[in-house]
Amino acid sequence: MKKTQLISILLLAVVAFSSCKKNDPETVADATTEEAAAIVATSFCTGSAGTMTQMEDAVGLAQPSGYKSMLADSSFTIASPTGAIITYQYAVNYSFGFLTPNTYQLAYNSSGNYASPNSVGEISSSGTLIISGLIDNSTSYTCNGNAGRNGTFTMKIGNQNSITATVTTTITDFKFNKNTGICESGTASVVVSGSSSTGKTFTFSGTLVYEGNYVGSLTLSGKTYNVNIKTGTIG
Repeated sequence: MKKTQLISILLLAVVAFSSCKKNDPETVADATTEEAAAIVATSFCTGSAGTMTQMEDAVGLAQPSGYKSMLADSSFTIASPTGAIITYQYAVNYSFGFLTPNTYQLAYNSSGNYASPNSVGEISSSGTLIISGLIDNSTSYTCNGNAGRNGTFTMKIGNQNSITATVTTTITDFKFNKNTGICESGTASVVVSGSSSTGKTFTFSGTLVYEGNYVGSLTLSGKTYNVNIKTGTIG
């Protein structure tokens, strides 16, 4: 009889333990897609002096007031304006000039830190951008090239991981209106890879479609996010 009671008690304990385990929230150890999307958005946005800023600078330098007959170098520091949504400070180097009468190149690298609504980062960036359509009859300048950002990120969203990550961006046919200088369309292929504070590795890949007016659509590993290119926020 006592043996039967003991077995019943043990069975009840196992059932209770299993129920508790099922009710416990599941923790995902590596980076979430949302966290990766936030890193991509910040790397691209003008609010953190990201890739869109470098494209706008390249278009501006290619104008008559910025003409250079050969590649030139410029090193400087930049910081966020007072009251900015994203605060940052970077040391920057630009190398720029004409490759042909109709193509202009901006190569850059930078390093520093930023704090945004979604993350805090200690980062370095580099890239090479080619502006074409300078002396033809097209209505737009076209930007192609590549950009990258890597560093350590403390996330404020998702699992709030600490992440070491690299963002690799391939820029395809970003169109800047010749009258306004404003970007109207373009596509960027992105890959985010790295490791989380738990030691798990991850890779997310996808496409950012720029829709004009500083908004875009980012599809990353099958999930789609709306991106504010000015603030680097996602929704």
